[in-house]
Amino acid sequence: VDHDGRGVLAAIHARRDLPTPSYVIHSSPDRVHVFWRATGFTKSAVEQLQKYLARELGADPAATPCSQTTRLVGFLSHKYAPPVLVRAKYARPTPVYTPSDFPVPPVPPRAARTVRMPVPRRSLDVVERARRYLAALPPAIAGQHGDIATFRACCRLVRGFLLGDDDALAVIREWNARCEPPWTERELADKIQRARRYGREPLGGLLEARDA
Repeated sequence: VDHDGRGVLAAIHARRDLPTPSYVIHSSPDRVHVFWRATGFTKSAVEQLQKYLARELGADPAATPCSQTTRLVGFLSHKYAPPVLVRAKYARPTPVYTPSDFPVPPVPPRAARTVRMPVPRRSLDVVERARRYLAALPPAIAGQHGDIATFRACCRLVRGFLLGDDDALAVIREWNARCEPPWTERELADKIQRARRYGREPLGGLLEARDA
């Protein structure tokens, strides 16, 4: 992942169809290489899955071949100045995953087709409902999976309630004021875009929900 490594890791942890990574190599600031210990894959199946995940998570599609190498932990990366020490963070190094633990990449369609997306509702009623929904959610706390909590909150707004970027940003600012520490405006805007692009929340899934 060549940018927003923290955001991509949050997206991975928020997905129910992906297991916890075995370990993550931090090659430079906000750039990560994500690894899972796995068995039972063929070379073609691995590359197909990696291409799918690269598209889903916004990772580098050029890094999907099995021949691709990674940075060596404990050495300095001179790609940027000043050089950065390559580090590894071990999450769940013991389990060995199998193909059944991962999503099945969809078969590419033979012909391109147009998919009609629901038109975002901009009524004050929906915005107010989204505001009340977020008010009931606990805030994001640093060190307590705050990235994941924020990603999910953004998914609720832009996918569940189909809010536009401006409305979503206005609503999440109020929730963000309770976070410890609060996210910057730029970080919130970026997370909203990532939620819209990579989230798994059903589109419009919260529009028909009734207030309690």
